[in-house]
Amino acid sequence: ILAFPLAANSSLISQRYKRVTKAINAEFWNSCSDVEHSLYVGSYGRGTAIDTSDIDILVELPRQEYRRFDNLKGNGQSRLLQSVKNAILETYPRTDIHADGQVVVMNFQDGIKFEILPAFRQIDWLGNWNNKYDYPDANMGGNWLTTNPKAEQAAMKMKNIESNGLLFDTCKHIRQIRDQHFNDYKLPGIVIDSFVYSYIGG
Repeated sequence: ILAFPLAANSSLISQRYKRVTKAINAEFWNSCSDVEHSLYVGSYGRGTAIDTSDIDILVELPRQEYRRFDNLKGNGQSRLLQSVKNAILETYPRTDIHADGQVVVMNFQDGIKFEILPAFRQIDWLGNWNNKYDYPDANMGGNWLTTNPKAEQAAMKMKNIESNGLLFDTCKHIRQIRDQHFNDYKLPGIVIDSFVYSYIGG
């Protein structure tokens, strides 16, 4: 029997998710909402996380903030990550929080790790919002990358239904094998999920 015991921490994860969201909304949106402008991404958002998985959160920031940081000289992407980090520190002053390339990392003392991805929703050439986001990459002097997590999650969910739940269980099982027997291999979860998604049958 396979066991992927995330449920025991789900309430705590949700509580921290809301506190992080509220801190960032207060700083960037002048809002006290603890649910708006954020969503779970990564393995937790795709449904393939296990109890050792990081909790990835995308936090949407106002589009004008993208223009402001993009116009800064000297790696505006790094400065954006520092601004997000400082906003979270107001709520979690005693937590290990640092910027790391594309995300703000929160290492809690109980072993749970959050990775916060600040992002800006894109506008198409007709002036309409779409589901793609620009996010910062502070490496190599700084640049912007693009992600579409909602399309990714929808595709994974559909393939899991078509495979009668085998997609999610297989992704989780491979993660457990990696963590228990091949921990020295830094095999990202997105690689596992992409491989299983591509080769799983019906």
